[in-house]
Amino acid sequence: MASNIGSTPTPTLREMVLVCVLLLLFMFMSPVSDSELTHYSTSLPPLRTKAIHIPASESKPTSSNSEATAEAPTVVRETTFIKHAPGWTILDSLYMHNGTFYVVTSNSPTEPPQTQYDPLKSPFQNLPPPRAILSKGLDVFGARGGMGEDWKRVPDEYLLRYVSVEEFRELFGIDLAAENVEKERVHIVPGLTFLLTDSPQFITHYYHFCAELWFGIWRTYASLGGGHNLPPPTRVFFPHLDSAHWRDYANMNQLFLRSVFPSTQMFFSHDWHDWVSLSLVQSKSKRNGGSKKGKPILFPRVLIADRSAAMPAYNYQRFQRTAAVPFGLPVPQGEEHGDWWAPVRDMVRAFAGLDDHSGFGSPSKNESPSQLQSQRTDPWYSLVHRLPTPPRDRLKVQDLIKPTIDPKFSTWTAPFPLPLDVSEEFEELASLFLTPLKHHHDFAQGTDALTVLAASLTRQRVTRPVVTYLSRQDWTRRKLRDEDHQRLVAELRKLEQEIGIEVIVVSAEKLSRWEQIRLVGRSTILLGVHGNGLTSELWMNLGIRSTVIEIFYPEGWAHDYEYTARAMGAGGGLKHFGIWNNQVLTAPNFPPPHYPEGFQGNQIPVDGKTVADLVKNRIGAAGEIDEG
Repeated sequence: MASNIGSTPTPTLREMVLVCVLLLLFMFMSPVSDSELTHYSTSLPPLRTKAIHIPASESKPTSSNSEATAEAPTVVRETTFIKHAPGWTILDSLYMHNGTFYVVTSNSPTEPPQTQYDPLKSPFQNLPPPRAILSKGLDVFGARGGMGEDWKRVPDEYLLRYVSVEEFRELFGIDLAAENVEKERVHIVPGLTFLLTDSPQFITHYYHFCAELWFGIWRTYASLGGGHNLPPPTRVFFPHLDSAHWRDYANMNQLFLRSVFPSTQMFFSHDWHDWVSLSLVQSKSKRNGGSKKGKPILFPRVLIADRSAAMPAYNYQRFQRTAAVPFGLPVPQGEEHGDWWAPVRDMVRAFAGLDDHSGFGSPSKNESPSQLQSQRTDPWYSLVHRLPTPPRDRLKVQDLIKPTIDPKFSTWTAPFPLPLDVSEEFEELASLFLTPLKHHHDFAQGTDALTVLAASLTRQRVTRPVVTYLSRQDWTRRKLRDEDHQRLVAELRKLEQEIGIEVIVVSAEKLSRWEQIRLVGRSTILLGVHGNGLTSELWMNLGIRSTVIEIFYPEGWAHDYEYTARAMGAGGGLKHFGIWNNQVLTAPNFPPPHYPEGFQGNQIPVDGKTVADLVKNRIGAAGEIDEG
């Protein structure tokens, strides 16, 4: 009998499974070196890979030559002004400690040197004064223009300081003149920061938030170049707002911000206090070597928007709109074909469901008046030309505010026309509408003029001009006289039959916020009494016919929507007209801002025929231009 002494026993299945489990646990729990980790993990891509070179003549003022990129490299260095207009500034390497911002420069001091802090003057050459950059973020009071008690809002040395490289070293022990400064000497906040210093006073208003604050921010940002390729900010900071005081009553502010910057972080006053406290934390093992305890926070790139800082500027005094000030900063020539607002508009429209690029109500190239007539689908016109009437609900307001095309509209086509039974009446009408088209046959393609006309009906959804009248008759103030409102609607309905446009009369508050954007986004002409609803002009397509018609109490005027339209349509893409009863006003012949008694009242007069004639002229403007 063979002995089993000294032989190795065969492991059982249970033992083999246990060994495999222990081996796997050992592999996953064992430490991995940094070099091994780099094989599995790659760094996040930069916000922007292509630098935008800013000529020295455009970078005004600047403390050194630099490349203006959407995100500045994280380097501990002195401060550089990339773009600046009063109240609107883009800087690289802005420092903050204990709530005080530090602009660090190697520029020469002014002559004679400053002996005490002066917010109206820079202590260094070629730098803007502190007052033109920041304010204390207090409410604005006084007459229209808000320049009352301006001295209370200007910055002091505890808010914004200009210091030399040597002074900064004495304060924090950091020598920015050195070639490579240790990043550990500062708290770095990577990415792009938008610092918006408004108080709650205007923020909770749709117009002031979107068409003034963000309108100006994007115009400043667009001056860097890049258009649709500009990355969103990493964070938006509101140091003077809490998180409960930035939304408006109609919920349009949050729709705007979530649409345009869905991944951007938002920080408010309590967050700001946290960051101030962070700058005061002092390491027990390593002193900074300066007179200040803790270490400063570094913003590699920051865009600052400050209402009070913009108000002394010339363009603000002219138009009483802070967003008018950054238009002194040039946008690179040819960028977005001059439509600098397009990146923002496109994002909001896409979120609302208008994700196509067709120009609703805009003329096609070389469109003639006859081609405009061919887009008509009203039953009377279809009957005269022996064309089938489209579905009755083809272009009602319910369709205009749908995010997608109803299947029956996308599949419906006009059949080949029946043989014509020509009458004297039809001959007369045809001579008016079909002269350029009739008696033309293209046998190679198997089509004739009326087939082309019928086929155009299927394109009518995106080309037929739409006139939207935003009525305020359900509001408690700033309304038309009832009889004038009724006559205006009647004149527009008459025009609808006469030239084949579509007229939509609606109260904005009865539409959802998405429906408002979709409706105005598909409108060729937007019409209404001066009021918040006209802010939606921001989402209109730009084109030869694109128009905003704003009704004022006679002798009253405000630049809110006039300036916004003119700033968006500087290349001729959006035209604004003001109405004083039966008088039409437009740039450059507009009056100064004025708010007479009755401006906010409910007895605003308007001549409906004057408005209808203006609408008719604007719809026909494309044909006049195209036919030269």
